[in-house]
Amino acid sequence: MRGWVTLGGLLTTVLVLAPMPADAQTAPRRWQVDVFGGISLFELPTSGEAALPPAGPTLPTSGPTNPSRRVPTWFLGDGASLLNGTNAEFGVASRLVPLDAALGAIGLSGSDAPVFGARARRVLTRRWSFEVGAEIHTGAVELDSHLLDTIEQARASFGPAFTGLFTSGPFTGIAVNATAEITGASSRELALTAAIRFALAQGHFAPYVTLGGGLIHRLGELPQATLAGTYQFRVSTAQGQALFSESDTLTVRYNQSANLVGIAGAGFQQRLTDRLSLAIDGRAYVGRQTLTLRLDSAPVVTTQTPGAFIESFTTPAVQFSNNTATGRASTLSGLPLNGFKAFSTNGLQIRYQVTAGVSLRF
Repeated sequence: MRGWVTLGGLLTTVLVLAPMPADAQTAPRRWQVDVFGGISLFELPTSGEAALPPAGPTLPTSGPTNPSRRVPTWFLGDGASLLNGTNAEFGVASRLVPLDAALGAIGLSGSDAPVFGARARRVLTRRWSFEVGAEIHTGAVELDSHLLDTIEQARASFGPAFTGLFTSGPFTGIAVNATAEITGASSRELALTAAIRFALAQGHFAPYVTLGGGLIHRLGELPQATLAGTYQFRVSTAQGQALFSESDTLTVRYNQSANLVGIAGAGFQQRLTDRLSLAIDGRAYVGRQTLTLRLDSAPVVTTQTPGAFIESFTTPAVQFSNNTATGRASTLSGLPLNGFKAFSTNGLQIRYQVTAGVSLRF
């Protein structure tokens, strides 16, 4: 009996002191962190709804045969139509090129975007894991060539159109100027994602598929364009030389809302060490992209003395007034455009993303 007790004690001692297998000694590594970089391929949606500001209210003139209307800007719509119609009646060859045709599309183009980010993953079972991630997309969104060309044509034609009009009448001291400025081209986006990963195989080479969703939010400003035109002239009156000075500023800008996306992808991990792996990942992000092109205008008519007004007596007509005390107002006296929606799209957008990175287990 004593021999059995001695043998049992010896076996117990050996089992306790013997080294444990590696898998039994180490708790399972349930967490992984990925750091990655790559490229995101995308195109902006192009289809949508377009609109131009409606014609403004009738402007009092000398008679019903020479109608005019209040306009918020000369650079598009009714303003350009009135000015060009008047020049045509006076035989002035120069015309103002309106933005109308270019505003029938979103007017933006996007380029492929470098992307980088990180993901944290919790292993749930041998094959299933859950991850959350954050990504920065750095690609640029710019005004497209058609809109840029039309903006430049509008700027370049403003001076000849108004100079031609003024030189056809009793005006002196004529000065006309127009500028165009493009600003706000930064367009970084932040993507916050969550997904489930299913491992297709186990081992040093582990392919997988991914399914999930996320939210993409713009961090930078989308580009915008500002057209500014000014003119002044003098007209002789019984009270002396009357000065007329007006300015027209039009801004083309964009709004983009955060958009939800669905995510589907696949990739593989190649284990390098017990803790470190190389990861190659490809994903598609599918969701609706809401973009809106908006217009702001700022018509300014400077009040002067002596007060005077002058009209073209054409059909249609344009009218200039330097003081509302005369009982007349300038054609450029419509209510300013304030975020007028010229084009909006809510089209389907697909982004394709390919990244490479390292994965750390702990």
